Amino acid sequence: MMPDLNSPAFLLRARGVAVLLSLLLTACGGKDVKPDPDDELPDAGTTDAGSGDTDAGTDDPDAGTVVPGECAPLRLERDVQVDGFRTDRYAWSDSACHPRSAALVRNDAADPAGWNGGYLRRYTYEVGGAERVCDGAHSQVPGWGMVVCHLHEGASWGNWTQGVRGTWRTVFAGRHHALHEYRWPLPLDGRVVNVTVHYLFATGRSHPLYAITHDASGFPANVIQADVRSPYGDLLFDGNANAEIAGLGWGDRNRFVTLSSPVTMNSGWDYSAPNVVPYIRMWTAAPNAEMGVVQTQTWEQKPAGGYWFYPSRGARDADGPMPQDWNWTYQLNQYELPTTTRSHRLAWGSNFGALGLQQYPRYGDDGNLSGHPYQSYSVFMVLGTHAEDPVLKVTSEVEAAQGVRLSATEGTVLTRGPGGVGRADAVTYDVPGYNPVYSTWEAQAAANRATLRFEAGARTVTHPVVVLRGYTASTPPARVTLDGQPLTADVDYFASVDAAGDVLWLTVHRALTGTVTLHVE
Repeated sequence: MMPDLNSPAFLLRARGVAVLLSLLLTACGGKDVKPDPDDELPDAGTTDAGSGDTDAGTDDPDAGTVVPGECAPLRLERDVQVDGFRTDRYAWSDSACHPRSAALVRNDAADPAGWNGGYLRRYTYEVGGAERVCDGAHSQVPGWGMVVCHLHEGASWGNWTQGVRGTWRTVFAGRHHALHEYRWPLPLDGRVVNVTVHYLFATGRSHPLYAITHDASGFPANVIQADVRSPYGDLLFDGNANAEIAGLGWGDRNRFVTLSSPVTMNSGWDYSAPNVVPYIRMWTAAPNAEMGVVQTQTWEQKPAGGYWFYPSRGARDADGPMPQDWNWTYQLNQYELPTTTRSHRLAWGSNFGALGLQQYPRYGDDGNLSGHPYQSYSVFMVLGTHAEDPVLKVTSEVEAAQGVRLSATEGTVLTRGPGGVGRADAVTYDVPGYNPVYSTWEAQAAANRATLRFEAGARTVTHPVVVLRGYTASTPPARVTLDGQPLTADVDYFASVDAAGDVLWLTVHRALTGTVTLHVE
């Protein structure tokens, strides 16, 4: 049982100096105990608003017949009841052409858990030819993808989207790609932060992408000081087995990993290996399962994590104990560990001020960042078997993308784009052509054609999603080649046309190494 929301008991250490502040409990992860829920209440280009939409059905754009060797097209099933939760279910084919699905709860009305939806309630994927079903763990945190922000100080602990009603819509649902949007007006200490979340599903890409923007432009900087924890959740990623957590870890500039199983507050740990891309993960041994989050940018491009455990980077403590619960770099299951080793809680993390302050210290206290007017980032929501090491595999893929040079002989490689979902301002990409909002490779088409050259060297670019903007044709390209060799639709590549947005989405079902040329016409 976690402490009461209003009880003071956290240690705070600022820039290496230990200071006792009773206020920290109301602003840190220990605030995850909330009142009892009973006390609180596609066709291409399709845009379905989500407030009271009662139309049920399936969107399967130009599904056709799937032949052996093809990946099944994406399917959107609208208004699906999942144990009383009103959801929109996206089903797609992963990197091995195996089926996956995600049921997203509509966020415009109360749901059976006492929330107002806005999260992933059920996730399925295939293990050994059988479907593994993963549901929200319990009524207090009934899924994964919740928006959570804690205040450093203020009239309340902060807020999450449990009691906040919003809107949803299908931004786009094509043959192989789909974008689902949630929006909320999130109250924080008398102010309203407008939150936008996009889920991107793509054939050939195993893991959904979660992109979030916190828009604080409606009020001045420095009037609130909040952190960001989304996507926050509790999902029985082990196929609803509720098994003991066998191990966990995270990455900032170094990789932290536990050394004994099951994980307790007395577990040993190692924080010595260097790291490039921020991530969190936890896993079970029986059954073999893993869940985690991987950012689409490197730590240097977009620092993540918080608090004051960073002096232990490079260290190893084989006998434990673990860091004090309030001082883990990211929130995982530490606040439940004193009473259970079976908590599947997992969340992202930042220092306070990541939302609201003009300048706040990044994790490590060796630089400042801005948390106003926007705080945006994107991550992959990763599930798979621990034996496959899915989280670290995705971090390697994101890291590899940073060294790729993209050029064009037809069309133009894009070097700037919106700074996040729900934003109109443009920012310069750290890697020309690589859009971290959706982890896509982007170019402007020339007369609905493009010739793109990927120079990856010794790196591997796995199943890249290419986005051609200014694509005005209403049908997919007639010809796609890789180094002059024709590719087969639905086998070697997966295309979707967003006619309303003049965009072609195309997943290349290949692992690209060296120098390769992709031609689309």
